Amino acid sequence: MKATSPARVMILSDAIPQRNGVGTYYHDLMEHLEGELGHVEMIPARANCIFKKNNVFIPLPGDHSQNLYLPNVIPILRQIKKERPDVLIAPTLGPFALLARLVARYRKVPMIFGYHTSLNKLASLYWQGRFGRLSAWYLKRASRVMFRQADCVVVNTGEMKTEALSLGAKRVEVMGTSIARPIVATPLEPFDGQIETVLFAGRLAKEKRVMKVADAAEELSDTLFRIAGDGPLMKNLEEKAAGLPNLILTGWLTREDLLVEIDTADVVVLPSEHESFGSIALEVMARGRIMLVSRNCGILHWPELAKGLCVIQEHETVADAIRRLKTSSPEELQAHARIAQKATLDMNDRTMQGWQKIIEDVRRK
Repeated sequence: MKATSPARVMILSDAIPQRNGVGTYYHDLMEHLEGELGHVEMIPARANCIFKKNNVFIPLPGDHSQNLYLPNVIPILRQIKKERPDVLIAPTLGPFALLARLVARYRKVPMIFGYHTSLNKLASLYWQGRFGRLSAWYLKRASRVMFRQADCVVVNTGEMKTEALSLGAKRVEVMGTSIARPIVATPLEPFDGQIETVLFAGRLAKEKRVMKVADAAEELSDTLFRIAGDGPLMKNLEEKAAGLPNLILTGWLTREDLLVEIDTADVVVLPSEHESFGSIALEVMARGRIMLVSRNCGILHWPELAKGLCVIQEHETVADAIRRLKTSSPEELQAHARIAQKATLDMNDRTMQGWQKIIEDVRRK
């Protein structure tokens, strides 16, 4: 039997690379797959939209730091024709994903769709009343369109798999998250098991419950809190930080600077009201630091990763959970961090193998 050439993959992404969870996921995935595929390329939204010079975009209700960009169709189609991809990937719902759907349909190219955020849950957070119901109806309808076209839908948890199947997906695979190469390759900074610095890193938005981190800084005056990121709650946090010498806002950071922040921290906290997975947790665990998450983080649905996480209990505030961690000995915390690091590196290997299998499966269908 004649061997087939390595697959050629193109990612049409509505998410901005390294700007949010989905954008980071596919940027890191692409880096890992570059040595395994014949060609892998991302066409990201902001760099390939129309009206770019005039900065025309569609702000999302509830969070104007997140935008939908309209694709500059003709150059994108030229690039697709030039590279002749065997598989298209659409990381999330939006105009670029809809373009990927049309290309997949008319060029008969298999498509993988990423469903990494429960849109129904986000709609209930930001959109209320009649408009909220209309938005939820539209998101469901748009999701059905993508699911029915996709040869495979990739999700983070079993719960989201059930949701995708109920909306018409033909095949759904639960997939882990890869870790950026620099996170894995950079030598580790030693963790001494003391808890003196706490970090939050992510979008400063309602569903992340970042204000709970600021409240913890107010309660724990002997602990330094650093908040890295940007988003709609920045002004609220700036007002809070003005009166708290132990609360520092760094703003949005590059991946290189974020790695430094993680290595400087002792504990990283993610108290989200809803988090489909929580990719920052993997990076923190891979760097041998303590990761503290809410019970609403999808990463807890992965048993092999859950054993390396610390959890904010239902009756606890963020401050309560940090106080509890401080009662553990340095040796206990160091041992926990080592368990977490091994679990993440094992998952990274399995995730890469899983993605390569899915790409080959849909390609040969």
